[in-house]
Amino acid sequence: MANLRLVFVLLVGLSAAVTATLWRDLDGLDNFLQTVMACETRRPVGLTISVVKDGDVVFSRGYGKRDLRQGLPVDNRTLFGMGSVSKSFTVTLLASILAESDNVTWDTPIVDILGSDFRFRDEFLTKTTTLRDVLVHRTGLQAFSFDLIQYGMDIDRAEFAR
Repeated sequence: MANLRLVFVLLVGLSAAVTATLWRDLDGLDNFLQTVMACETRRPVGLTISVVKDGDVVFSRGYGKRDLRQGLPVDNRTLFGMGSVSKSFTVTLLASILAESDNVTWDTPIVDILGSDFRFRDEFLTKTTTLRDVLVHRTGLQAFSFDLIQYGMDIDRAEFAR
């Protein structure tokens, strides 16, 4: 579990670093990731990274093992569960949208954005819950883990969205 946390922290930190600096030196990025993977104290099992610039993949590589028992390597097509990493993507996308919007803010009620068909189980929540409330987990809504999907739930997208 400690390795999983380390990989999560590294991925979030790395995605922020890549975004902030737009790694022009891809060999330097590769060397950095090889150093991370060689970390003796808490060696990550595996990771994969892709850098996309102007719609083109300019760097894509896997590091480590995808299966320790069989010794199979991670490659640039290895799939991993995203877990909480998607939260940083969501907030980044929302920040980009809000920066270009004159009438939507972090404190705009969600129902004003999604329309009157959107409903929580409680009318007060429906009327007052904002983007900020959802992002900082202060809605009082019960937590639900979608991690079950990676464990073989056999449902299609429409059924999942329902």
